[in-house]
Amino acid sequence: MRTSASYSPVCFSAMAVVSTGFIIFDLCLIVGAAFLAVLIYFKHSYRYWKVKRVPYLEPTFPLGNDEYFFTKSATFAGEAKSWYDQLKAGGHKFGGVWSFSRKALVLVDPDYIRDVLTQDFHHFANRDIFVNEKFDPEGSHLFNVRNAHWKPLRQKLTPTFTSGKMRMMFESVMRCCDHLVDHLKECAETGENIDSRETLSCFTTDVIGSVAFGVDCNSFSKEESDFRKYGKLFFRPNLLDYIRLLFLKSFPDLARKLRLKLGNTRRTKFFSDMVKQTIDHRTQFKVTRPDFLQLLINMNLENDGKETLSFDQIVANTILFFVAGFDTSSTAMNFALFELARNPDLQEKARQEVLQVMARNDGKITYPGLQEMTYVKQVLDESMRMYPPGLTLSRVCTKDYKLRNTDIVIEKGTSVVISTLGLGRDPEYFPDPQRFDPDRFSAEEKAKRHPYVHIPFGEGPRNCIGLRFGVMQSKIGLARVLSNFRLTVSPKTKLPITLDKKLFMLKANETIYWKAEKL
Repeated sequence: MRTSASYSPVCFSAMAVVSTGFIIFDLCLIVGAAFLAVLIYFKHSYRYWKVKRVPYLEPTFPLGNDEYFFTKSATFAGEAKSWYDQLKAGGHKFGGVWSFSRKALVLVDPDYIRDVLTQDFHHFANRDIFVNEKFDPEGSHLFNVRNAHWKPLRQKLTPTFTSGKMRMMFESVMRCCDHLVDHLKECAETGENIDSRETLSCFTTDVIGSVAFGVDCNSFSKEESDFRKYGKLFFRPNLLDYIRLLFLKSFPDLARKLRLKLGNTRRTKFFSDMVKQTIDHRTQFKVTRPDFLQLLINMNLENDGKETLSFDQIVANTILFFVAGFDTSSTAMNFALFELARNPDLQEKARQEVLQVMARNDGKITYPGLQEMTYVKQVLDESMRMYPPGLTLSRVCTKDYKLRNTDIVIEKGTSVVISTLGLGRDPEYFPDPQRFDPDRFSAEEKAKRHPYVHIPFGEGPRNCIGLRFGVMQSKIGLARVLSNFRLTVSPKTKLPITLDKKLFMLKANETIYWKAEKL
């Protein structure tokens, strides 16, 4: 007589198959339920602007109105230009869009842009960019700090960008320009094709290295410095960086709870160590230099020993100075010189202004003389109209706000997007927008336009704090190049130039090459 059950191997096999089947079935139910929940969430989100009776662009699940599935930016990138154009074509002054499930309001009319950036700024004080101030102090700089933190920091940093401080940094920029001129002389002698972006990136790296960190790096030397190598990491993200950026953009609150950071730890540590070593050296040996870092050090020394800025704040804002000054200025000069190279009459007009101003100053470029180069400034403005270094401006509504002359309320937490590229290429404000014409920015022509259709540095209380330095650096670079060389576009350049709008910072898909002739 049997006291316990016995099963054949066939029975066990059958039971295993049945059990596996139930597990797979359960998993399918879970996945299906999760997908259905996501679908319902998206469908509900995609009704948002319709319910509020706001004109909107029809979204597509699951991307919404994103043009790029794998966006390379932590904020809205070049897709904002397409949104602007579609809403403008529909006769709308603003309109709703979605990035995945995130809702955003795109502003088209410059009066609403002025309201958001300036007149009603207190409703839109935060930029729409990820920041984790609690767990990423070295990544919490003036550009992205939020709420009550930005204003005190702005007030502390504003004195570092006065006219007097610009004069102090002027000579440092001029010395860095010597390396650029020497490099171009060598290329002119050999007839070499000059990679415009790489060349100007080396120049701005030298400038920021000297002015922000007190480092003489000469990026034109054959041996690449650590400063140049780590600096490139800011603009060459890897696959992991892209995944993290996408997650931060889509789920910012969850990312903060998970203590995620926007920056790359390896590159941040390099710059942090450099700042610490420089501060320790200057403090120990009582060394001073006319640079941005010294100004930050002096702010603490001049406050009776009380810490005005923490070490983390000094590191964060020095890194910001590098990122902002490096790419925006090199981009502005890159496209300005490209357009001058293919418009020799405009190039000659700019050159003659530079030479005439230099003749009044003993053949030198001086800080006061730089202010007299109004046509060179118009060249820069026109370059930034056609090719704005920052493709978009974005803000987040911090408290409910009623749009002027409407019954529409922008709710707290809603993103607001402004396309600088869309404004700059709008034929209503700039007829024949594909034509490069610096005369658009003569005093007479500027007076005819709405002041908020050309805002490459932003506007209002949170405009670019370093715009004076950026313009000075770019004008010096253009003036030194134009006074020494005649440029033409190399046949190696593949025309027409197209723009890579997947990045927050603009760049060309094609490499621009010059030929330089020594004057």
